[in-house]
Amino acid sequence: MICEVIPEKRTSPDKDTFTYKVPSNLEKEIQIGSVISIPFGKKNIRGVIAKILVDDSKISFEYKIKEIQSINPDFIIPDQYIETAKWISEYYLCSLGEAIELFLPPRISRTRNSVVSLACRQAGCQLSALPACGQVVSKKAELNSEQLEVFNELKQKIDNPKKPALLFGVTGSGKTEVYIKLVEEVLRSNKQIIVLTPEIMLTPQIVNKFEECFPGLVCLMHSGLSASQKYKSYKDFYNNEKKIMIGPRSALLVPSNNLGLIIIDEEQEDAYKQEKDPRYHAVSIAEIIAKKTESLLLLGSATPRIETYHKAIKGEYELFNLKNRYQKMILPTAEIVDLKNEIKYDNLSPISGKLQKKIQEVLDNKRQIILFLNRRGMATFVSCRECGEVILCPNCSVPMIYHVYDKKNILDCHHCDFKTKVPDICPECGSQKIKFFGAGVDKIESEVINMFPKARIRKVDAKSLSNKNDYIKLHQDIKDHKIDILIGTQILAKGLDIPAVDLVGVISADTGLHLPYYRAGEKVFSLITQVSGRSGRKDNVGQTIIQTYWPESNAVLLAAKHDYHTFYESEIKDREKLGYPPFCHLVSVVSENANESKAKNEINEIAEKLKKGKINFIGPAKCFLSRINNKYRYHLIIKTDKLPNSKITEVFKTNPYLVWDVDPVDLL
Repeated sequence: MICEVIPEKRTSPDKDTFTYKVPSNLEKEIQIGSVISIPFGKKNIRGVIAKILVDDSKISFEYKIKEIQSINPDFIIPDQYIETAKWISEYYLCSLGEAIELFLPPRISRTRNSVVSLACRQAGCQLSALPACGQVVSKKAELNSEQLEVFNELKQKIDNPKKPALLFGVTGSGKTEVYIKLVEEVLRSNKQIIVLTPEIMLTPQIVNKFEECFPGLVCLMHSGLSASQKYKSYKDFYNNEKKIMIGPRSALLVPSNNLGLIIIDEEQEDAYKQEKDPRYHAVSIAEIIAKKTESLLLLGSATPRIETYHKAIKGEYELFNLKNRYQKMILPTAEIVDLKNEIKYDNLSPISGKLQKKIQEVLDNKRQIILFLNRRGMATFVSCRECGEVILCPNCSVPMIYHVYDKKNILDCHHCDFKTKVPDICPECGSQKIKFFGAGVDKIESEVINMFPKARIRKVDAKSLSNKNDYIKLHQDIKDHKIDILIGTQILAKGLDIPAVDLVGVISADTGLHLPYYRAGEKVFSLITQVSGRSGRKDNVGQTIIQTYWPESNAVLLAAKHDYHTFYESEIKDREKLGYPPFCHLVSVVSENANESKAKNEINEIAEKLKKGKINFIGPAKCFLSRINNKYRYHLIIKTDKLPNSKITEVFKTNPYLVWDVDPVDLL
């Protein structure tokens, strides 16, 4: 017996499967989808059986066929997932081996009996006295009439899901309560459910909620777990022993023969796009998995991607609306402060006079405040006032960011993590007139401490929230009112439910607004809308102060009004006029090389091949971030009406080791 095997490895674009002989002792166990160990080059790696040829006597080979080493009897990759891997390979321009590896069980030498089975404990949650496994408890909130109407309509789709669904609900509208009710309905059919969250840090909050409602049925998958925890979660879900899988992207990739529902919460988040090969988007893969497993795919967001909402408007998705906040709560009012006027009042602080006054009022009422700035550090760049020299990272073509670490003044590169001391004199002209420009959350923290010395202040960013336990402690401290003012980056925009927050201050709505990228306005609109939605819950309306130098910006004005529909209508007209998604697909091709001329020549070669194939593209040119980690970067952007595109695939095969990013979320 011989078979064709897909190795879990990047291979030549023209060679996806390899031929192996099956030892006689394994012949009865081998089947399509079997996970096996094979010799590949000088190593033993895993592979998946793609095809079996029982009689090899009529087949001649010019080379000696190697034998399969062993088989993992615990797992067989279902046909639907092998087909999905083939689609990933074709659509995202990667090898079939890279795609199939996504669905393989986590590597582990042995399983441990000591692995904690409850997902909430895996997440670091502290739940106790849970009812017996599988017993649904009455922790679920009662749905209001609007939620109930949406749920009843979605319930009809579970057994016959003809197309994906978008649950478009304003912040605080109670989408999670609809999810839980829907999960309960799917469990009645003994089917499995996948619930995706955009970030690891958000998993404890949602796991707690689902474990309370469905104790013993939940498992968790994300990169923060140990190898043994990942393996157990994979095995529990694969074997149908756990019914609900929760986590970020990787939670989608555990095969199920019994799937009934996929929920993707906060579907607008860029975190659903993988930024290394294969560069897939979880929503796109979920569409394929849902179709092949005949499951319902439900996307949820208060600010859906323009492409997603366009599909709903066109009828490719079914659209369900939650127009009101839960328990008749009112969306927070928002006031825009023009920072240009602050200079007239001699206020050089990044905190406007209006925001200072509002903060004091909220503190006097013993309520809580969130201050949001999507930028880490004390200052955005350091420059010489004599010659104008900006201190750049020696490895990257970007300014160093000023931080204070352990009371030391440090310049930090946020791309390669290079660190150095702040220079006393300008390295270019020798002047001592070194000036710090701009402000990050460290600077805001320092300002707020000086303004409100009695307030309990906490700063959070990607550095301070390094693991799930940090996030759990933060969430608990907020609920226990140990924090008066919370200052942070975009992590604060994602899913925090803080009942006592009366005020959200957006320090600079302009961060990212003028980047050379067609999605810049959309991302700013989404962030402002999401973070302002953290204000106001059960017993308070809440308020938002949005500081900006461009108060006339469409993204800022409409985010202040929570007016997604008007923003969408404006954005979709611009996209159609300029020929950007959803009216085309983009493929970013980046050449990176320590030798600048080689990087430039490689991208020019691609451009010539695309011209010969009559493929539309923009460029080539230097990337906006033209050097990262000592590698020079040149790129071009392909525009195409349809993917996969055979002409693009042929060009890809000639230079597969460049960075080919299909449907990119970042073009910098």
